[in-house]
Amino acid sequence: MASVTAPTPTQPPPPSVPVVPPLPPARQRRRAWRPSRRVLLIGSALLLIVLVVIAIAAQRSASTTAPAPTPAAAPLVAHGQIVPVRVARVGTQGGGVVQQLATNPGDSVQAQTPLAWVVSSSGTEIVTAPFAGSVANVLVHAGDTLAPGAAVAVVADMRTLQIETNDVDEFLINKVSIGETVTATIDALDDYAVNATVTNISLLPQTTATGAPQYPVILRLGALPPGARAGMSVRVTFPG
Repeated sequence: MASVTAPTPTQPPPPSVPVVPPLPPARQRRRAWRPSRRVLLIGSALLLIVLVVIAIAAQRSASTTAPAPTPAAAPLVAHGQIVPVRVARVGTQGGGVVQQLATNPGDSVQAQTPLAWVVSSSGTEIVTAPFAGSVANVLVHAGDTLAPGAAVAVVADMRTLQIETNDVDEFLINKVSIGETVTATIDALDDYAVNATVTNISLLPQTTATGAPQYPVILRLGALPPGARAGMSVRVTFPG
């Protein structure tokens, strides 16, 4: 007897899913590269920060590289003393014993005025003033024994005075020229200021205790105030 196969029950078809058509390639590219508003804001902020940093760096660079303004040349100041134009140390030629002194410090003398008598085995030598002036100092006493050439007194012409500097160094000397007029200030006379003219610049320096070279400079003084004396300290101001 033939078997009868029961019919398979029919399954209902699944619900259809709507198919979305793909975007065109051009629209896909536009959507892929379209930044969001947040990204745009962040990018703008970063760009602004970078520009501010660059501006600050440029300003600092300009301020550090810009040359400093050249200051006005400062006046150059040297120091010195008032000294007589003519000074002489008068001494004995042959030496001997000082028999007599004829003058004292401060005495006025004329040329050939006797200053002292010096006696030796060869005779008596009279030491005289070489020019008219004043006896600035007497260096010996009666009875002293002198060697040939020893100084007896210092004679100076106090009628004409000048300034001799003592600290014009190698950096200042090339800024000093003969004939220039400068200002000289006398410390002891309440900083009285007078004009002075450079008349001589030493070619050879004098060496100080520290070994630094100093070039003596001579300046002719203008009209001196009452009370100006040899030996007073002076400040000389040279143009910068």
